[in-house]
Amino acid sequence: MLIKEWMSRSVIILESDKSLNEGLKLFETRVISMLPVLDKGKLVGIVTDGDIKKASPSDATTLDKFEMTSLMDTVRIESIMATPVVTIRSDHTVDEAAAIMLSKGISGMPVLDSAGKMIGIITKSDIFRCFVSFTGVSNKGQVFAFKLQDKPGIIKYLTDMIRNSGGRLGSILTSYDDVEKGFRKVFFHTFDIDPDNHERLVEKFYGTGNLLYAADLSSNSRRIF
Repeated sequence: MLIKEWMSRSVIILESDKSLNEGLKLFETRVISMLPVLDKGKLVGIVTDGDIKKASPSDATTLDKFEMTSLMDTVRIESIMATPVVTIRSDHTVDEAAAIMLSKGISGMPVLDSAGKMIGIITKSDIFRCFVSFTGVSNKGQVFAFKLQDKPGIIKYLTDMIRNSGGRLGSILTSYDDVEKGFRKVFFHTFDIDPDNHERLVEKFYGTGNLLYAADLSSNSRRIF
């Protein structure tokens, strides 16, 4: 899950000496949420659609359309951009990017190569695409959620049950959040389990006392335990 495999390479940029009005036009005509700001080819800031809206005249203003445009033409992007810019290297992983974005409260970051040159941008949308791809959820199939003791062999025991029911694994995700010490949550995404085998497998899993949730996405059937 390297960033260079999931980032957007066609980056729309804005020069620092451009006006607020020019920035607004880009946000209105392109499907983007942020713009890297460059000064003579060097990355110096970032501006978001929120920054543009905050700096633009309010709808309650008494200025007419032409006065508003004239005012916005006088405001330089460098005066409203965020700096310094949070960036990440292309050889880092998508989950590292997600952790940084979550901790910083940002929706994306410019991506740099080993020489410090900007070669792309990674956003929340790219993170979502990666997550959907790696879970396999877009291919329908089945989902099983467990709270399991964190001990060797227990995942193999469950995957053997899945295999014996004619299923194949799409992904296994685990989490230690919101669970007591010595346990973890585990999520299996599977394929090719027919409806009858799915029901029997749900009952077997439920009998272990560890099943939290089961869903067959192909038939949109869901059960919470």
